[in-house]
Amino acid sequence: MITTRTRIVQTVGALLLACGLFVPAGAAQAQTLDEIIEASLEAAGGREAMARITSVRQTGTFIMSTDYGDLAGDTERVIIPNQKFYQSLDSDLFQQTQAWNGTSGWQSDSMQGMTDLEGQQAEILVAQTVLHVFLPYNTPGAPEYRKLDDSEVGGRPHHVVGLSTETLEFEVFVDAETKLVSHVSFEADVPPAGAITITAKSSGYEEHGGVMLATLTSLDIPGAVTIDTTFTTTELNMEVDQSIFEKP
Repeated sequence: MITTRTRIVQTVGALLLACGLFVPAGAAQAQTLDEIIEASLEAAGGREAMARITSVRQTGTFIMSTDYGDLAGDTERVIIPNQKFYQSLDSDLFQQTQAWNGTSGWQSDSMQGMTDLEGQQAEILVAQTVLHVFLPYNTPGAPEYRKLDDSEVGGRPHHVVGLSTETLEFEVFVDAETKLVSHVSFEADVPPAGAITITAKSSGYEEHGGVMLATLTSLDIPGAVTIDTTFTTTELNMEVDQSIFEKP
């Protein structure tokens, strides 16, 4: 049971953060791609506020739910914006650490030891170094963004933005009224299951340093696990031990 979960989390464990994007709480309507993205960024606090953040550290707890029962433990994540990412999961039965050091990614877990992360796995880690999913828009080397058809989710209208990286296609769902990024979905190759559409949801927003940060996240991997995370502490602009990003 744990081994199967571990293989899946190897690909998507970093997405405990993917749904922890900085998201807005505005009310202005947005229709075009530019309007949706700029309204979201502005309601989140704006580019200038996010640029003032040099580091983020969050700690809390997670519950990993499967058909076989629940696994609970502690989690920590650290971001150096646009550069580095670190995340750990720690329970009585399972421990895992993932990191991107700016040039390469790695993972160490209690079931399969040390692994170098490449391809989709590396791209997922790199994505977590960005404080807002729309922040790279219209910057050199940015992913391709495009407006998709609007959708209704949970009885609420949503704008949908597509985002293409080298190996992944994301769909970002933005609540048309609140401008919150309610969830992000993408398809990843998760051995041994194959291609799976993964959904990451965000809620419980709190203001930190002038931006809104999700403190409740839910990661749904169909047929495998659901991982619910609650972040109880948040620190900004603190000193970071750079060695945590390096492979032991």
